[in-house]
Amino acid sequence: MGALLSALAGPLSWHGGAKAAHAAEKKNILILTGSAREGGNSDLLAEAFAGGAREAGHEVEIFACGRAEIRSCLGCGKCWSAGAPCVQKDDFEQLWPLLEKADMLVFCSPLYWYNVSGHLKCAVDRLFPYSQKRKPRDLRIREAMLLMCGESWFEKSFAGAAEAYRQMIGYKGWKDRGRLFATRVFEKGEIRGSSVLEKAREMGRGA
Repeated sequence: MGALLSALAGPLSWHGGAKAAHAAEKKNILILTGSAREGGNSDLLAEAFAGGAREAGHEVEIFACGRAEIRSCLGCGKCWSAGAPCVQKDDFEQLWPLLEKADMLVFCSPLYWYNVSGHLKCAVDRLFPYSQKRKPRDLRIREAMLLMCGESWFEKSFAGAAEAYRQMIGYKGWKDRGRLFATRVFEKGEIRGSSVLEKAREMGRGA
């Protein structure tokens, strides 16, 4: 699948990946982060990607799902009934306008129990209004990426999150532009100074 490279913080696995040739078109890129720990390893991963993407001329927004109040989907069936995608009153009201203007969606999360964090999963579940047959509008997103880091030494620990991501973007018809998994990082800032961050920046440049 992808090459397994060495990094100071531990191995990283990079699957697919963006090429510089794609960067000619300016895009609106939205990064959803999943950590409640401000300035943690996944935050640094997201910032490295964002820095590269901005260098390439893209517009980038980072939304910290891990530090926002976004409740889980209620399955109430009231999507769009009050004009907005969801009837719940929480921080998704700040998120959905960003989603609707994004061309590319990047998920960036620490590894929690072999998946993305619950914070990020709640935000993803709230995309349900855009997957209904009867909806006034859909997202303009056409591409996605997955960036993750975790304490595990093994790339296979990310397999569950990777499969959920693959199924989701397949359902939405989004193109997978790359996946980056960084292992053996746990303590806050432990990823700093590693080649993982440069690889994330490179992926941002080629987004």
